[in-house]
Amino acid sequence: MTITLEVPEKLAARLGNRATTLSREALGVAALREGLWTEAQLGRFLCLSRLELDQFLKDHGVEIRYARADLERERALLDKYLKA
Repeated sequence: MTITLEVPEKLAARLGNRATTLSREALGVAALREGLWTEAQLGRFLCLSRLELDQFLKDHGVEIRYARADLERERALLDKYLKA
């Protein structure tokens, strides 16, 4: 899908070559915050590794959602692999 944004020339000039990057990042962060995308989907959209995505989210003030259930699931997986 291609999305086109119209930005007044005076504002676009201030964005320079960052316009495309900024619009992709803003779209991705909005989709994540609204629950439309997962962190993994955002990472793929922005071509970021997991560590890069964590830093990106931190830089943009997005809290990483991590609940006790996540910890328990990861601990169970670790136990499973350590016993194998």
